[in-house]
Amino acid sequence: QALSKVPMLIGMDLEWGLAMRLDSTVRFPYQMSLGAMNGKTELIEEMGYEIAQQCKRMGVQVSYAPVVDINNNPNNPVINERSFGEDKYNVATKCFMYMRGMQDNGLMACAKHFPGHGDTDADSHYDLPLIKHDMTHLRNTEMLPFRILTDGGIQSMMAAHLQIPSIDNTPNLPTSLSKKAVTDILRNEIGFKG
Repeated sequence: QALSKVPMLIGMDLEWGLAMRLDSTVRFPYQMSLGAMNGKTELIEEMGYEIAQQCKRMGVQVSYAPVVDINNNPNNPVINERSFGEDKYNVATKCFMYMRGMQDNGLMACAKHFPGHGDTDADSHYDLPLIKHDMTHLRNTEMLPFRILTDGGIQSMMAAHLQIPSIDNTPNLPTSLSKKAVTDILRNEIGFKG
């Protein structure tokens, strides 16, 4: 920061803390392990607080967490243990607590991967996964945690690289580049302003 003429916004992919990217740091549990806990959601908020403290010491302002996807496809090669689980209400509650722990302590949280990467059987780092659900299912299941976090004040969102014809039937256009997904649904319908 001292060398830059323009203040830098520094973000890192830190779903389970700095140890996701840096050695010799505290490694917190995967979200799936935390999703299996009954109650005790205040522990997840405390984890968010500790991660925020560590990030501030490193000069990081944004953590690309939490993973808000619902792990509703056992063949998913990329989300699995990164999700709080297969129950949309459990996922939403625990993501909210994680977000609150980070954001209440000066670290910007990022809900990912909108509109929901949980029900895929392909890794979007290498392919364009196809999701065939209709809009009723997407709104009631996959998007529910994103709505709750938007209402709770999440400061950033990460869009998913998915092909979802019920949202946008443009061939080979990922939702991350779709006006229908990002502007019409995320911004206008859900009301995300971050």
